[in-house]
Amino acid sequence: MSGLGIANTMRLAYFYNRLKFGRQDDWRRSLYQTQLATLLEENGGLSRPPIEMKDGWALDTSMSLPNLDRVLEDADKIIAERSGEQRSSKGAYRSYTQDICTPEDLEKYPSFLDFATSSDALSVVSHYLQSIPALSTTLPPGIRVMESNAAFDDQPDNPRDSQLYHIDYYSLPNVYILVLLRDTTPEHGPWTFFPRGISQKARWALNYWSRQRGYRVSDEDIYSVVDRKEAIEFCYPRGTVLFIESSGCFHYGSRNSIKPRFQLMIGYTGACRTDFSEAILPHKVYPVRDTDSRLRKMVLNKYMLE
Repeated sequence: MSGLGIANTMRLAYFYNRLKFGRQDDWRRSLYQTQLATLLEENGGLSRPPIEMKDGWALDTSMSLPNLDRVLEDADKIIAERSGEQRSSKGAYRSYTQDICTPEDLEKYPSFLDFATSSDALSVVSHYLQSIPALSTTLPPGIRVMESNAAFDDQPDNPRDSQLYHIDYYSLPNVYILVLLRDTTPEHGPWTFFPRGISQKARWALNYWSRQRGYRVSDEDIYSVVDRKEAIEFCYPRGTVLFIESSGCFHYGSRNSIKPRFQLMIGYTGACRTDFSEAILPHKVYPVRDTDSRLRKMVLNKYMLE
């Protein structure tokens, strides 16, 4: 990727993925245009006025999204059972953060997929993607329960990797739903981001995604072109939900998490990604039931065609 530059690699990957998944992409976009309301209703319908992402993000503090209470309860069990113990070796890549969710948890704790596939959540993501989304099967992982802990970091005062500003390249757009599983303050190393408009200004000013610019951006560089006061820290009470386009907003997280941070991360993409991860990595397979709605089946099975 460094030879071509990120933007050129993304264009090449999109062309490759259109050849493989163009039919799925066209079908999902067509259904979004013609049948979204029906699909949402078949999937249980909306329980509240729809949330709308503006400038690349939306925040929900209502604690009213369907299945959120179950997610928090089940996450408490996972955190109590597995947190506080480093799973990787000292000094490993991104040792400061770890996914404490296992593949078996999606069957044991169905609340995670129920939340991720609820009509309230999918309405937000679908409108932003202008397509029926798919839960990511490679990068980023579709469902993660992340623990960030400075105790696992052998260089807590040296931000690196995902602790530095970056914009994701996996898919355009790529949307996350983030759920705080514990109250989060600056001491927890919060997810920090710029809204999309400011991020795109910085992207062009820094010639980001070009062959001349690396994937990670230092604070010094990004604050030379945008005001650091415009950065938003995801510091809110347990159960707060953030919808964000990680492919449009500069962001970082897990910096010096003096107090452990626990966060659910749900990653959605379109049918045609802008990376090659599906060509080289194993694919996550999500449990699909015969009784699932059409919409849920589509979200859990990217390869589905009718």
